[in-house]
Amino acid sequence: MELYKDIESLVFKEDNKKYSIKFFRVYYPKRYEIGALDRRIRDEIYEFKNGVSFDKFLIEIKEWLIENYGTYQLNGVIFLPIPASNKKVNEKRYKKFCELLCEELKIENGYAYISMKENNSPNHLKDDMKVKKYEFILNKDKLKEKYLIVFDDILTSGKTFYSLATNLEDLNCKIILAIFLARTIKQEDYVEEHFTIYKK
Repeated sequence: MELYKDIESLVFKEDNKKYSIKFFRVYYPKRYEIGALDRRIRDEIYEFKNGVSFDKFLIEIKEWLIENYGTYQLNGVIFLPIPASNKKVNEKRYKKFCELLCEELKIENGYAYISMKENNSPNHLKDDMKVKKYEFILNKDKLKEKYLIVFDDILTSGKTFYSLATNLEDLNCKIILAIFLARTIKQEDYVEEHFTIYKK
């Protein structure tokens, strides 16, 4: 079950910055009562996050990128995962996945070009995107002025992606696409989103 079949436009309300994005699933947090299909999807996402299994997503993302971009358009692009705040979790979640995906697509693997500074606490529930931003350690020599596909597991508040995008744009990078396994489905107990999504 896909949330969107095509590439969408994500526009941040903070400064009207616009990015092309792609989701493959919808995600309901554990506090919500959901049906069997959505529970299975949630379990698949948790298996990915915990480094248990990623084969299904690997195949889907690879095939989708080839279908929509082709190997020629992917030439020269760096695949850059947004790191988890914990180094051990980040390695378990992304290292092998990025190696295999980039090898099959013959694109540059950016896994080693980015890490999260220690003691970054999650800030999904803060109202102001500028109150605290995640701090990244970037290999500027490898990333400066490059074309990137940014990848993360779930888009919820958008703050992590917004922080990274701001850092990358300071290096004159071009984010040609942001891929997320899923978008969090928000219900009435959430604050207003910091972004709007439009169909292209």
